[in-house]
Amino acid sequence: MSDSGPDGDDGRLRSWLLLTANRAVVAALLTGGLFVALLAVGAVNTIPLRTLIRQGTHVERLFQSFVMSLVTGITLVVTLNQLVLSRELGPLGEQRDRMAGAVDFRQDIESFTGSVAPADPASFMRTFMQLSEDRASSLEAAVADNEDDAVREGVTDLTERMGEHAATIGDRLSDADFGDFDVIGTVLNYDYSWNIYATRRVRSAYADSLDETEHEAFEELLDVLFLFGPAREHFKTLYFRRELVDLSRDILYTGVPALAVSIAGLLYLNPNSVIGSTLGIENVVFVVSAAAAVASAPFFVLVAYIIRLGTIAQRTLAIGPFVLRDSQRSLNLEMEDDR
Repeated sequence: MSDSGPDGDDGRLRSWLLLTANRAVVAALLTGGLFVALLAVGAVNTIPLRTLIRQGTHVERLFQSFVMSLVTGITLVVTLNQLVLSRELGPLGEQRDRMAGAVDFRQDIESFTGSVAPADPASFMRTFMQLSEDRASSLEAAVADNEDDAVREGVTDLTERMGEHAATIGDRLSDADFGDFDVIGTVLNYDYSWNIYATRRVRSAYADSLDETEHEAFEELLDVLFLFGPAREHFKTLYFRRELVDLSRDILYTGVPALAVSIAGLLYLNPNSVIGSTLGIENVVFVVSAAAAVASAPFFVLVAYIIRLGTIAQRTLAIGPFVLRDSQRSLNLEMEDDR
């Protein structure tokens, strides 16, 4: 059911770093970590950094590498941005097909709700949560008069858990904004694949005890669950495009200062540029460590975005009733071992 990390402080911290944290904050933490690590090594190094700078080897090569990699990296970012934007460009016929597909899908949803579907992605996904709640309640009502106690108990267990979970996700979506991670992060916590499997498993287990009306109630619930997958994938695709645009922009924002710092270090850093010491550490160690950290910032921005996009992709590899990873389940189907 839940797509969040394991319980406990370690799980929450891991989930925060991988998913929910602002990517600028994660990149800043990684950059600061590199600065502290370099500063610690410089403090205990037996060969003074000033001596290495005077020799003109290691430090000079470091900033030369930064300059070349940053120029190459920024060029690749511009190319990446063009690839993302190219998806938004195309002939009129292709644009009409995209528009028709989106309208057709909205009409499918509206055929269930009987009203115009919301335009806001968060409200649109809340519609699914409300629909699944309503269809689960209808299923429970349909089997209320069934003479088989096992049928009523199995369906009640299924629908109550599914309805409670859908209500929880719906409440979280009420305060979510699509521009942030909120919508996708909340939708990830709805384990619709398991709900599809559980619904089909319960229906199959008690098929002989169900009448036509009860079978139809199962089908109506499954119809809603089957539509959730394409909707989630659509908004995930839109979110990925937005994240890639943000990634390219943030790398450009950090790449220009990083390039300036690298060029300045290559041209002007010499043994006499910075003198004195602070806390027993030569000030030149602070300067070089900070310069190296700033020059590495674009790479850390890339890491911060990619780990979130990769985590989302990993958790949504399958569409439909396929469960590819361990997660909390909305229903423990003990009948599997009994039948």
